[in-house]
Amino acid sequence: MTGPTGGQPPDGPPDDAQADGDPGGGPRPGSGGGSEEPSGHDQSVAWLADYVYGTIATLVAIAGLTFETNPGALTTAGVVVVGAVAIWLAHALSQLITRRSWSRLELTRADVAGELRGSWSIVSASIPAAIVFVLAGAHVFKVKTAFTVAEVVGVLALAVVGVGTVGGTERSLGRRLLYVAGMVSVGVLIVLLELAVHLL
Repeated sequence: MTGPTGGQPPDGPPDDAQADGDPGGGPRPGSGGGSEEPSGHDQSVAWLADYVYGTIATLVAIAGLTFETNPGALTTAGVVVVGAVAIWLAHALSQLITRRSWSRLELTRADVAGELRGSWSIVSASIPAAIVFVLAGAHVFKVKTAFTVAEVVGVLALAVVGVGTVGGTERSLGRRLLYVAGMVSVGVLIVLLELAVHLL
């Protein structure tokens, strides 16, 4: 006769856990059990990524108003901040929808508050430009100058984020320089595209 004898288990996976690729029967990565908190470095990278998001949104808003006839300085500051808030809320909502759908979780107020708090840098990215236009509204300099200064500040912000996330010596100097140049070129491209549209 053949078959299991002496109390030995039959061949094959003993339970569903092994079939799922988890011989120990413990929680799988991403299932919620045993998940690790993001490190400080990961949180910083996420903050900077959202800051880039906000900076690009701010550049788009500024570029769209640059060629308007007599745009008010304070009105422009308001448009920049409100636009960033709208992007912030949209980003947080999309992340919450994705989390709820993929993880099949019931979202709580803490989840919503955490997502909004975690992506706040989208709004903070609009603050430098808003300050520039508030100063223009106080007649520190002309509104036309404020648009130029705000665009330069936005492009420089992308350069700073590029330097902060470029990585260490494990990457070649050429790749690091190319990465930072790519970040800067995104901001410059936005300004040039708006200029091209208004020249058509």
